[in-house]
Amino acid sequence: MLSIIRLTAAMAALSLAACGGGGGSDKPASSSSATSQALSSSSSSPQASSSSTTSSALSSSSSSSAANLVTVKINGTINGFDESGQSTTLDKSQVNVELVLLDANEQPLANAAPIASDYNNSTELRFSADLSATGATSLALYISAPGHTSYARKLPPESKINVDAKLQAVPVQTVVPGTATTASGASLDGFNIQVSGNDEQQSNGLLINIPQSLLPEDTSSLEVAVRTFDPNEPNDAEFFPGAYADSDGNELASVGFNFAEIKTSANEPVAVAMRKARQQKLAKLGGAQKTLAEEPVTINYQIPPQSCRLLESLGDSAPDMAGFQVPVYTYNSGAGLWDLIGQGTLYNAAGQQVPATQTLFNCDSATFTLEILVTNEIFQREWWNLDYPLAFNQPTDYCARVQLKNTEGQVLSGINGYVMDNDDTFNFASTLFTSSDDGTAHIRIAQSSLNPDLDAQVFFFSNSDFGYVTHPITLSSNCTNPPLQVIELSRPQLCEVSGKFLFENGQPVTRNLVYGLSSQTANAVYGFDFTYSNAQGNYRLNLPCGGHYDIYNFASILSNTQAQWQQTRIDGNLDADEQSDDGAQVVMKTQTIKHSAPLIMGSYDPASKQLILMAYGNYDAFPMDATITIKRLESGAVVDTITTRINVDAQSDDEEQPFYFLGTQTFTRDLPADSYLPVSVNLVDGLGKTWNDVNGMIYIITEPD
Repeated sequence: MLSIIRLTAAMAALSLAACGGGGGSDKPASSSSATSQALSSSSSSPQASSSSTTSSALSSSSSSSAANLVTVKINGTINGFDESGQSTTLDKSQVNVELVLLDANEQPLANAAPIASDYNNSTELRFSADLSATGATSLALYISAPGHTSYARKLPPESKINVDAKLQAVPVQTVVPGTATTASGASLDGFNIQVSGNDEQQSNGLLINIPQSLLPEDTSSLEVAVRTFDPNEPNDAEFFPGAYADSDGNELASVGFNFAEIKTSANEPVAVAMRKARQQKLAKLGGAQKTLAEEPVTINYQIPPQSCRLLESLGDSAPDMAGFQVPVYTYNSGAGLWDLIGQGTLYNAAGQQVPATQTLFNCDSATFTLEILVTNEIFQREWWNLDYPLAFNQPTDYCARVQLKNTEGQVLSGINGYVMDNDDTFNFASTLFTSSDDGTAHIRIAQSSLNPDLDAQVFFFSNSDFGYVTHPITLSSNCTNPPLQVIELSRPQLCEVSGKFLFENGQPVTRNLVYGLSSQTANAVYGFDFTYSNAQGNYRLNLPCGGHYDIYNFASILSNTQAQWQQTRIDGNLDADEQSDDGAQVVMKTQTIKHSAPLIMGSYDPASKQLILMAYGNYDAFPMDATITIKRLESGAVVDTITTRINVDAQSDDEEQPFYFLGTQTFTRDLPADSYLPVSVNLVDGLGKTWNDVNGMIYIITEPD
């Protein structure tokens, strides 16, 4: 029966859309860098604005020089993939986006948590936010969803940054207690998590032994999502989180890295379960004891064959320890850097400790495994990494200056590139860059001056699949003014279209779905983007420069506001619906939205006596304090009166949510089984407006014939 009610709501929405000239539900979605406003933003500007946290950060540093004020506009797309790399649709309510501007000491200055928006014809999610802070030197971003690899970056704070995030589902296995043999030959009991390098979803073998003593006694199994990555493979390297740098200021060269999300059968993160077990043990020992000896977690990590060049080039990392050592790090998403947690010892396939003096590793025919003993604190973070901190003899910076342009010769700003040492010998660590407003980026790489490698490869990854394009660049010892190297990419130059929505009483229209689409009279430039308006009613779209676009918003369509869409030509000339247009940024005139009454519907099952009431409306209409009077169909006699508060169900999977936000309430009632029951509703909505005698309908669920 719910499907019938939802269909009714959809027909109502489509009817309004038809009256207004088109709701656009059948418009195609294309892959472009895109936006969805951070609801925590606060600005009087009609453009997308910075978060409230940013505002407080700025006010606390108002005595600083305005010349050091850094403002960054972040536009993001988020694409989900299954374990095999096929595109999937992510549940936007489960996606978390965190953006932080950091100072030179990695301390947070401003942050935002924008809400990802979706559109019914696109599998992508999109977001945007503006951050400003005095003295900012980097941007750390972190995007996650349960059961998927997260996306993390640490980037220079360019004025515009376009983020293309991939979140891929991780293979899940149920692990019960057992026994495993480690690379050193030790036999260990406990929860043994094992992945094989022969698995096509894994890059190399991995064993994680968690002693049962670290977990509550009633823990019978673990649900484990683990994925290993080879940093030498570009499609794996794309997942590398953060910067290639540690919290001590060293550049890092990755040997191998992995993602781990481990929970108990009760869906409790293993770090939380371990903390509870520790507290229970200390409580049994009495309040005086504060410390507890615990068994270590043992990790065996198979070295990817191509990483043997690092072992040969950089050697043993800890001369004061027995055997050949490689450092182990965990990722700090707040700082965008890696923290050292210890050293691992290298073993060969025969279980023998590799001597510290070994300089040749024939990984094409031999297997080497790093064995690591760590505390349970490793599970507080999901990314682990085998890394060498780089300390070259006679280090020298080598640089390149690149400019990104498209095939039309237009400069491309806010584009992220990935630089690799893509040959058989290791000379320098990988690094990331972001192109500035004029499309340029200055790449600086430290390496030994004794035998420098001046050839590097730049990778640009696709946002909608696992493809990439690569371009060679040449490094120069002239870092003051290296020669300009132009890189041509097949992607449009993006311009900004922003605006604002207000209700008739001046209050902002929030979470209003708005999209821009090439108009029927458009030139050859095609573009599409969508977003939600933020807490101030502001929105920002990224659309290819020079195009002609219709700007639709669903609040206007649903309320039957007279001006249901606007038009813009991004050409530097002022059009009727534009407040300003400089050819790169367009500000649309503020639109006033008619605030309309919500739709009230319901369903009743006489067999279970379950009544479900549903309210459809704009996001700002919630919560609704309502008195609902239910009547008989024929006589109009009152059969029940319900007083309730209806909150928005932002996580609803209702198929009409792109048109309406939905709130539901469920009751047990003894109602007559008429064909349907009329309702009359008096309510005060979230904007404080009183609506009397709003008519609705309760449909009766009947058994099929």
